[in-house]
Amino acid sequence: PRLMRFRGPVASGYGRGGKKLGFPTANLPSSMFADALSEVPAGVYFGWAVVEGGDDGGGPGRNVPQKAVVNVGYSPTFAGSENPEKIVEAHLIIGEGDESPGDFYGETMRLALGGYLRGERKFPSFPALVEQITTDRDDAEWALGLSPFAELRTDAFVADGAGSWVGKDGGDEGASWEFQDMGEAVRETSSER
Repeated sequence: PRLMRFRGPVASGYGRGGKKLGFPTANLPSSMFADALSEVPAGVYFGWAVVEGGDDGGGPGRNVPQKAVVNVGYSPTFAGSENPEKIVEAHLIIGEGDESPGDFYGETMRLALGGYLRGERKFPSFPALVEQITTDRDDAEWALGLSPFAELRTDAFVADGAGSWVGKDGGDEGASWEFQDMGEAVRETSSER
């Protein structure tokens, strides 16, 4: 298994996650990650997200690791409105008592995806899709409390949300990515503590 790290500006999506489904998402622009996403199977992943807030903190919910469930794919249930290209749609799972980052379009987000839940598929109805997203969110939240996924919360990429980062596999300071062996990432995280 691989740990996938993505960093880039949050783009406006199609207005479906929060408005139609009740699960607001933060979208990373596919145009900046096309090369990286070609290697990633379409499906539902989970991991940690951080909305960068700069050295001054930048406001509520910034520079704080949040659990996330993430669809990488084309959203096939939206017949006739499928995404023309593979996109990354992250739903941040805000814990009880945690501050929500609110709207953060245009701000930089980091995603460290370490777990895979299921392949992307087309659902027969929106209620069926909402039921599955609810299950995915609950499963992701549970799994992120277990080893090795819980340890990734302290991965330098996640924990240092205010610092600059450019991934080893592609991109630049505006948007970049990196893939790392999961075992290696967990060992590095453990040695950093």
